[in-house]
Amino acid sequence: MRQVLTMFLAGSAAMLAQPALAQQAAAPAAKSDASDDIMKKAVNQPGTNWQVYGPNQKAKALNDGGVPGGQVIRVTVSAKGTNAWDVGSSSPIQKPIAAGDTILVAMYLRAPELKDGETASIPYIGANGVAAPYENLVGNGVTINKEWKLYYASGKATKAFAGGTMRATAHLAADKQVIDLGPVFVLDFGQNYDPAKLPKN
Repeated sequence: MRQVLTMFLAGSAAMLAQPALAQQAAAPAAKSDASDDIMKKAVNQPGTNWQVYGPNQKAKALNDGGVPGGQVIRVTVSAKGTNAWDVGSSSPIQKPIAAGDTILVAMYLRAPELKDGETASIPYIGANGVAAPYENLVGNGVTINKEWKLYYASGKATKAFAGGTMRATAHLAADKQVIDLGPVFVLDFGQNYDPAKLPKN
């Protein structure tokens, strides 16, 4: 399952970024029914529609062939925050989520200025509310390096959330650092899917 999802997410990001290719990829051999089914589970608009907030940061859009779709947001955090969430990035979740649904958040991340063997801590990736008290949907911390990789947060929704009230999020102020944000996906697998089957970091 992890391999299938990883391949699907990579392919979906590329096609979303290049509509002409999406039409070509609609040929029978290019996409499986399983991939189509997974795409229907998206409750956000997959891609790099990140909004970066907080002091002591600058964000800019870049082209990068190392990530599916080739579009990224580079965030330069010039000072460690008092809290990890003092600088963050968010991407809207447009569709509603029902109580008990199994949710997967997947996002491409890297820290491009790290050297080989070095890592950076992102204390929270996942999905939470757009307004106080910023209720958590799913989330966990991850350790990243200088290479692009998909990172995941998953679990079951403890309550129903209306469309537009939640967002995918990454907290970036754990240190003075440079973080690249690639495509983000939020997938809803419904009521009867075991979260243990989803990919892990």
